[in-house]
Amino acid sequence: MTLFALRLAATLALVPLAGLPATGAEATGAPAGGFTLTDGADHPLSGRVWSVARSAFVPPAEVETAVAGARFVLLGEIHDNPDHHALQAQLLAAAAGEGARKPAVVLEMLPRDRQGDVDAYLASGKGTAEGFGEALGWAESGWPDYAIYRPVIEVAVARGLPVVAGDTPREERRRIAAEGMSVLGADEVAALRLSEPLGEAADGVMLDTLFDGHCGMMPREALTPLVAVQRLRDARLADAMISAGGDGAVLIAGSGHVRKDLGVPRYLAWRAPDAEAVAVGFVEVREGESDPALYAGGAADVPPPYDYLWFTPRKDRGDPCEGLKERFGGKK
Repeated sequence: MTLFALRLAATLALVPLAGLPATGAEATGAPAGGFTLTDGADHPLSGRVWSVARSAFVPPAEVETAVAGARFVLLGEIHDNPDHHALQAQLLAAAAGEGARKPAVVLEMLPRDRQGDVDAYLASGKGTAEGFGEALGWAESGWPDYAIYRPVIEVAVARGLPVVAGDTPREERRRIAAEGMSVLGADEVAALRLSEPLGEAADGVMLDTLFDGHCGMMPREALTPLVAVQRLRDARLADAMISAGGDGAVLIAGSGHVRKDLGVPRYLAWRAPDAEAVAVGFVEVREGESDPALYAGGAADVPPPYDYLWFTPRKDRGDPCEGLKERFGGKK
């Protein structure tokens, strides 16, 4: 997993205000068996779910009901947090329900050119969740250990859900970064709605996130082409969800892709405006920060760009910039 992927997926809290008191009235939401991580497990927000629209804590059952009724469900993780994947599996099961609905599971972790490998493995009659990672070469992909993603695939295999490789292949990313969107051709740019402006504020957020994700060690102008790459990735993931068919789709992706202001939901809204979509951001708690409205890109006057925030313990990663400092020789 790249440093940029981690940082983009983890746009967390800003400056904390006074903490909101816990009401204790709603059930808390830990995965079945409890949280795996312990750092922050005793935080007042840990295990709680915040409805952005209502500015209130809600029981996890409300989110399960919401995803069960939505055509599109977007579950935004921090990639290396195992509790996020356990909760994604829980909500994927809720989205599928007990009936005949079979929403596709769209994975950011697999580029579109691996779809043939996914289909061949699952159609072989011997496809299992345990063997999925090895069959797809997960260990060589750069993503965190497949073991923490396996709960999601276990639900998909057990329910017979389609698994879709959703991301943009690396070669296409390189071409976009080097030559711009025009390499796709005007028709595809229009079809993916990449000609639609996100707006100055959203573009600024994307560039700021890229700059911070590179620890301020690359000039902003050098990162500007990567904004186009990020837009293409979001548009491709949205296309995979829309193409999944009438049973809808559940996106498993970093929380940056799930943002309603600049991520996949923008493209879904442009292309399928009548379809109900629910975006859930799984968020790690921060020491001394207990106002839920200030997490995940929220500010005093701007709510977090998700429908729900689901708070979990945090993973100790040390300083994620140390490796990048070594790569750049300690120079900014």
